[in-house]
Amino acid sequence: MTVNDIPVISNKEQLRGVISELGFLPFFSSGIEGFSLRDHIDPAVWFVEGVDGPWEWKTDVSVYGKLFRGKAVFMTPEWYAVLACYRRDGYDFEGMYEDGFLPHSALYIMNELEKGSLISSELRTRTGMDGKGSGFDALITTLQMKCFALPTSFEYAIDRHGRPYGWGLARYSSADRFYGKEIAAAEEKYSPNEAKELLITRVTELCPGVTVKQAERLVK
Repeated sequence: MTVNDIPVISNKEQLRGVISELGFLPFFSSGIEGFSLRDHIDPAVWFVEGVDGPWEWKTDVSVYGKLFRGKAVFMTPEWYAVLACYRRDGYDFEGMYEDGFLPHSALYIMNELEKGSLISSELRTRTGMDGKGSGFDALITTLQMKCFALPTSFEYAIDRHGRPYGWGLARYSSADRFYGKEIAAAEEKYSPNEAKELLITRVTELCPGVTVKQAERLVK
């Protein structure tokens, strides 16, 4: 399957099947024509009030997180492990932190996530980053991009009729808690550079006409 073969996606099962076939798919526009869910979603389920759509399906269909250029991406566990192999560059969290490649406050977040998953509001409070200008959003995005943290579900407020509403609060977890075995297997099999080349090659396979430079810019 290439992006030219993706059908109009109308339900969760279709989306799960497409991601399984492709390996990964950006949620919103990726800068590569046709390579996003936005390009193939049925308008009837795209942010329509009262209708469950991809925003509600996010973590039910695959690995999900801000993984390409700080933007949301769906991935299979196997391809997520390849991405982690590339992005971690041979480091575990402690090593990357100690060598100065992660901000100091990232340690506070990961220390909490190592204890268990937390709703974003709880995580902000426990790390002392619940005020304006705390930098929490940038830090949690960085940890997703480095494949150390992930939103593993989204939890919603309930109205008086028992119906969920709002955008939902992300529940974050250590990525290794869910995908540690897959990541370890990928790191044993590939070097970080080999993992990067696999990702670039896959983008060029999925997107006819895309250049290696465009693919590299996307997955960098």
